[in-house]
Amino acid sequence: MRVLTCLAFEHHLPSVLLAGLVCVISCLLSMRLLRRSEESDSVVQVAWLVVTATCLSAGIWSTHFIAMLGYRPSATVSLQVDETALSALIIMCGALIGCYVATLKFTFAKALAGSVIGVSVTGMHYAGMMAYNLDAIVAWDMRYVIASVVFAVFFGALAFEASEKFDKGLHRLIPGGLLAIGVVSLHFTGMGAMTVVSLGVSEGLDPVTFQILALTTAVTTLVVVGAGGAGYAVEASLRERTDRRLRHLALHDIVTDLPNRACFTALVEQAIENRKGKNIAVLVIDLNRFKEINDVWGHQAGDAVLCDIADRLRGHERPGGYAARLGGDEFGIVFPVEGETELVEELKLIESLFMTPVRHADFEIVTNASLGVAVYPEDGRDCETLMRNADLAMYKAKTDPLNRIQHYEHALGEAVRQRRELAQDLRTALETGELRMFYQPQIDLKSGEVCGYEALVRWPHPVRGMISPAEFVPLAEANGLIGRLGDWVLETTCEEVSQWPGAPKVAINLSAIQLNDPHLVGKVLQAMVSTGLSPSQLEIELTETALIHDLGQSLNVLRRIKALGGSMALDDFGTGYSALETLRRFPFDKIKLDKGFTDGLSDGGRSRAVISAVVTLAHNLDIPVLAEGVETADQLDLLNMMGCEQAQGYLIGRPAPSVNGQPPAALDVMWRPAEQAATQASGHAG
Repeated sequence: MRVLTCLAFEHHLPSVLLAGLVCVISCLLSMRLLRRSEESDSVVQVAWLVVTATCLSAGIWSTHFIAMLGYRPSATVSLQVDETALSALIIMCGALIGCYVATLKFTFAKALAGSVIGVSVTGMHYAGMMAYNLDAIVAWDMRYVIASVVFAVFFGALAFEASEKFDKGLHRLIPGGLLAIGVVSLHFTGMGAMTVVSLGVSEGLDPVTFQILALTTAVTTLVVVGAGGAGYAVEASLRERTDRRLRHLALHDIVTDLPNRACFTALVEQAIENRKGKNIAVLVIDLNRFKEINDVWGHQAGDAVLCDIADRLRGHERPGGYAARLGGDEFGIVFPVEGETELVEELKLIESLFMTPVRHADFEIVTNASLGVAVYPEDGRDCETLMRNADLAMYKAKTDPLNRIQHYEHALGEAVRQRRELAQDLRTALETGELRMFYQPQIDLKSGEVCGYEALVRWPHPVRGMISPAEFVPLAEANGLIGRLGDWVLETTCEEVSQWPGAPKVAINLSAIQLNDPHLVGKVLQAMVSTGLSPSQLEIELTETALIHDLGQSLNVLRRIKALGGSMALDDFGTGYSALETLRRFPFDKIKLDKGFTDGLSDGGRSRAVISAVVTLAHNLDIPVLAEGVETADQLDLLNMMGCEQAQGYLIGRPAPSVNGQPPAALDVMWRPAEQAATQASGHAG
């Protein structure tokens, strides 16, 4: 009752309201700053602790000082500067200690911190009252004094305990409100403990001066507290923007800014949940020969391709549909469809997005893609199943160059899984040295002597046995391993052949991907230098299909390799796109007739006429001809009769590995000189 009487009749109400406003603002902000300091580390935490203690102590001291200036006793009043400064020092030190204790990690640390603040507020209040000189007799009621201390400590401990529990939404106001209640209850209970009997003999400060001091103190404190609040707001805004950026980076690809795999998974789940009776199509898209783009033009060009494709997909997004980059050169798309017709049309539009070349720097990069499709609910009733089945369908599409869009079928699963396992085994084989080089001899039909060898890579799989190059070479091309495979073949062949006696010539096949490698000539030179293989021993074999991929680049590479001293052979002649144009433009040293022409020798005159024409053409160009696939003595006789200079095939020798630094031997072949074969052939004709 005494507290209410003191508040109602002995205080200037505007000053009381101003003190309360300062108290509430400073306590609310200080508790938020305290939470920020608890979340910080190291030097940043120390800085926030100082800011928190400054705002808290300034607000509480100003509350006390303004409320005291609003006190209207029946006696004259004066203020002592020393005691007033002491009260400010007490609350500042107490606030620093209390805020620091609040950041410690032990039981009841928060309650202890609040209690320290409560004791500091009590010390500040009664030290401040010592500076408040009254021309009167002052009596203190210890019941109210004790009650004021209890209020300060209790509400201080309660406020700090609540700071961690109430940290969301409007509940964040609770800790600051409790602390403000503790400060206000301490002050006015302490003021109620004081009874003043005026003597009326001295002059003190007049009420107007008190009001000016109170207003000045309030404004100064609010500026200090406001500065802390502004710092908190700016830092909170920066944190929020940083958090948003981090969340964006966590869910988006850093190169293309498309959603990443984790985000795409959530989008597929959301599409299934919101499908409204429609089917949901999930596409997994893989760019074909993307590793070749990186190897030939560099990773900057690869990133340019990815970004261009991402822009195309982003621009094509339909309502309810989303595109994402799943990683590497894989993209994903999810969209709702009404039926099969709509799905087919949409797939054609998406496929067309990958057909336009990508412009980078001063050249165009041509790419295409393999698309795998799985549809909810037929191909899966959950996100994981749909994405796995779409991935299987995509992998199947990569193996079929004539059908780049594959729908998931249940039969695909096992076959695709086996191919994936084989692709992984091939990676392992390249790393562990499972592959072997075999060599097939070639003979000169004029002398019957071995004139060279063709290097052929073989894979003796530890479980599946010998795997045909016809199976694993396309697998290497589809999985970006052909470059590594080609490099291994080049290095291993040069190393083994360099140890053979007699310095025989060896032919090595190059793929289109290797031919577009800007470092190919350097690799060839390095292989010869490191192994000691003479340039005259190395013959590079290329197919017309490989050459046609980039005629200008191919011609440049061939001329540079010839400048090193190597020779060139056109492999599988007659099966490409424009054989005569190829011979005209490229500096070949040998033509290799495809095995299909050799097989056709026994069928009649057409194959013989073609071979005869090729041999005549080659002789006019001063280029020798080697026939592949010779398996019978009759074939060898006919080829010899037509003027073919060299031959290779099972009749002459099967591919075999090098043993003890020796090349595989050719078989003893019964053959007749060209004149004798021609005479006998004329006799048969007569």
